[in-house]
Amino acid sequence: MSWEERDYAADDDPWRKFGRPGGDWQGLRPTFDNPMTWALPIGRFAGITVRFHFVFLLLIAIWLVQTVLEATPATLVPNLMLIGALILMVLLHEFGHCIACRWVGGQANEILMWPLGGLAYTQPSNTWQANLVTTIGGPLVNVIFLAVIVPTLWLVTGELWGVAVPSPFDISAIGRPPVGNSVLNQALFALTYVNLVLVLFNAVPMFPLDGGRILQELLWSRLGYSRSMRIAVRVGYFGAIAMGLVGFILPSYTLVGVAFFGGITCYITYKQVQWTDDMMGFGSDDYALTLHHGQPGFGAGASQPSARAQRKAERKAEQEQAEAAEVDRVLQKIAKHGLDSLSRTERKVLQRATDRKRQEES
Repeated sequence: MSWEERDYAADDDPWRKFGRPGGDWQGLRPTFDNPMTWALPIGRFAGITVRFHFVFLLLIAIWLVQTVLEATPATLVPNLMLIGALILMVLLHEFGHCIACRWVGGQANEILMWPLGGLAYTQPSNTWQANLVTTIGGPLVNVIFLAVIVPTLWLVTGELWGVAVPSPFDISAIGRPPVGNSVLNQALFALTYVNLVLVLFNAVPMFPLDGGRILQELLWSRLGYSRSMRIAVRVGYFGAIAMGLVGFILPSYTLVGVAFFGGITCYITYKQVQWTDDMMGFGSDDYALTLHHGQPGFGAGASQPSARAQRKAERKAEQEQAEAAEVDRVLQKIAKHGLDSLSRTERKVLQRATDRKRQEES
């Protein structure tokens, strides 16, 4: 059965059910049986559509009502500022991913705000450098805000630790910020607290958080895509366990929920990478090595080839290298975007590579 004849949008395609490796749900169309697609568009900014998941809107409404009912006059404003700062900074964090992706020549057209934060749907080129820049773009926004707000708050309050640099584990400081009754100082404190928590939170090496992606992309530069994903997934399991323990100790059911979701995402990501390798019959990082190791060579006891034969061998080696690079690119595209993303030409390239691999093994 050829690549053109096979239905790659079948129900056993992990990308159709779960999105792309690492917790990326880009490309999933709105369907009744997929809650990830139940979202409302609220606007379009710089060509980027922002959608709010209906559960996210419901949780924000519950949070606002709970805050109004339970807060005292002294804590109402700080709590409302915290909610506003959290929504704003998570959204700007995702815009940071989009801007960084476009800066390296990729596409970024959509952001989803959902119960566990935000998801920027980005399509950088299939290189570790482009993906790394795209990932760093999000936390960089929070770091820039901290670089501006922390000195400002320190200057106006005269206190650094505990005020300009609050403890992320001091939950009581949310409702009673140690900055007095100044609305401006309370707003600065809320922005500082939220950005600090977002930076530390996303530093956890676990999918779908930025820390897990950054780890995978750094490993990708040395180990290739498939191996780097497998290692990052294993590290992600430990990250999920550590976050879950911290959530139980604080206690914070939100952290426990995120840890559980992160562990599930790591497991799904592992199954996606395994599915790709099993379907192709070899890892996306191994094929190029197979061709390179198969290049013609001449041992010490071999007869010296003629100039014509040598040029022919060199042309063949260059062709094999070009084919290996193209196959590697196509396999990485499948791992990131699914089989449906391949063009007819790319499917033919992969078919030829698969046929050649089977002939070598037979």
